Amino acid sequence: MQTGNDADVPTGVNSSNLCGELPQDTSLEPLLDIIRQQYGESILAVLVYGSWLRGQRDTMPDFYVLVDDYRELDTAWQGWLCRLLPPNVYHVCQPPVPAGPASALRGKVALLTLGRFCRAVRVDFHSYFWARFAQPCEVLYARDENVRTELASAFLAASETFVRKVIPAMGERFNSGDLWTRGFSMTYACELRTESTNRGASIYEVNRAHFDQAVKSFARENTSLSIIEPAGTYLNTARPLAKRMSSLVWATRRIQGKLLSVLRLLKAAFTFNEPLQYLLWKIERHSGLYIEPTTRQLKHPLIFAWPLLWKLRKRGAFR
Repeated sequence: MQTGNDADVPTGVNSSNLCGELPQDTSLEPLLDIIRQQYGESILAVLVYGSWLRGQRDTMPDFYVLVDDYRELDTAWQGWLCRLLPPNVYHVCQPPVPAGPASALRGKVALLTLGRFCRAVRVDFHSYFWARFAQPCEVLYARDENVRTELASAFLAASETFVRKVIPAMGERFNSGDLWTRGFSMTYACELRTESTNRGASIYEVNRAHFDQAVKSFARENTSLSIIEPAGTYLNTARPLAKRMSSLVWATRRIQGKLLSVLRLLKAAFTFNEPLQYLLWKIERHSGLYIEPTTRQLKHPLIFAWPLLWKLRKRGAFR
């Protein structure tokens, strides 16, 4: 992948230094080219995040496509859906190569405007955006230096929001690993997730330095957290009212998050190619549970797939 300061040159984090030192993955270039062709001049930035960056290759890479408006979407109603409940989720697939591997590289694309993304990591009550982008990500493309600056600020804001929201739920003393592990567990519980809620520990361990620095920076600038040197622990100095209200606040996030997760699933049925196949694949990958769908369920998932999903939930496939 090329690097540099030209406005239209894809740029990885090793050159832009927006999200930490993550390796550039040139295998994603074909999908990046397809994304840029599909959404055209409306694209301001393309990000990749999640398990792909943690070295897992048995999954689809997760892309975020940040645009200036929704003019490149196929229909106007898709833009309205994204305004009501961002992001819109799509499927992207590398064209098969006759002499290449049997299965083409596929990816999941989440799309919304850069402005909505920047607001979400700062002010959203629910954790959907700031919990994801408090984690390291890689900037595959940015239109210009102004976009890079906005992204750098947004990533920093996501970490600050995460730490600020989680601190009231912590005990009197804790270390960085305690905060991130507990925080990821709580934010996972605020969505319909196939992954275990204890996955936060492994996420923290992979990028320990990134997360430790985020907490240390927060403690230097905020009175709700004090560093205890040299033990590497922190003193929780959040306001007493915030601590007392924490359980209620996170319970509200869980209720809101489950509802939003269902609504996003319904929306994805209109925008994502083969949504039921993807959902069943992801459930099996994380839980080991699978139920074969009928042809009717595959063809009309919104109408007929609910009994299948309910059976999987009863077996503990997701929460």
